[in-house]
Amino acid sequence: MNWLKKSTLSAVALVSIFAAGNLMAAPGAWKQVGKAGAWKATMVGTVLNNKIYTVESSGTLYETNPGNGKWKQIGKPEFASTRFIFAAQGSLFTIEKSGNLYKVNPANGTWKQVGKAGAWKATMAGTVLKDKIYTVETSGSLYQTDPATGKWKQQGKAEFGKTRFLFAGGDSLFSIEKDGSLYKINPGNGKWKQVGKSGAWKATIRGTTLANQLYTVESSGVLYRTNTGNGKWVQLGKAEFGSTRFLFGTNKKLYSIEKSGNLYAIEVK
Repeated sequence: MNWLKKSTLSAVALVSIFAAGNLMAAPGAWKQVGKAGAWKATMVGTVLNNKIYTVESSGTLYETNPGNGKWKQIGKPEFASTRFIFAAQGSLFTIEKSGNLYKVNPANGTWKQVGKAGAWKATMAGTVLKDKIYTVETSGSLYQTDPATGKWKQQGKAEFGKTRFLFAGGDSLFSIEKDGSLYKINPGNGKWKQVGKSGAWKATIRGTTLANQLYTVESSGVLYRTNTGNGKWVQLGKAEFGSTRFLFGTNKKLYSIEKSGNLYAIEVK
């Protein structure tokens, strides 16, 4: 009888532990990674080879292992004028306030200018698709840049002047416009079509893509996953993400940097 009690209790305990584990792994569940406040001064960031690279207001470039939150400085603090940072062709690329494009060695932080000086001065949004950098300028023009040479070409007509966010997923680009509408863009010719309901992403404050799905955070603090094929979206977790400043996708998870400077890993499955 005592043996039976122990077995029953053990089984109950195992079920409880299993259930708790599943609960923590539910979509939208999150946990802090690394030291509290360590990313407080972050200005821009990107992901390369499953590592998060960030530039701080001091001009310092850091590489962070998102699995454990450990970080290390890369090179000298020479990046204080960085406006955008991208990952392509195994390297980092920055667009500076001057409009210059630079190729940065992720191992040691050494850099060199690529393309014409000031050519990216009017950039207001950008992303990387298949190792090409796509940027939208204040004129509304969409450009494709080969980061190896800095050569660029306009894609389509100057119809993107109201773009707020630009993302890459699968073989396409996706933009969220000022009116909150989502568009799928052909990167080869700049042709676009609306996806989902008009204005559905009006309150978006941050976003990223992971496994060809779009993840966005709204001012309400709600995290959404959008099917980029049909524009249908679902809420993930509770409305706990209103302080998100940066959102990255890698290692089958999302990672956010909050206003507090904390780094969080967010489950998506």
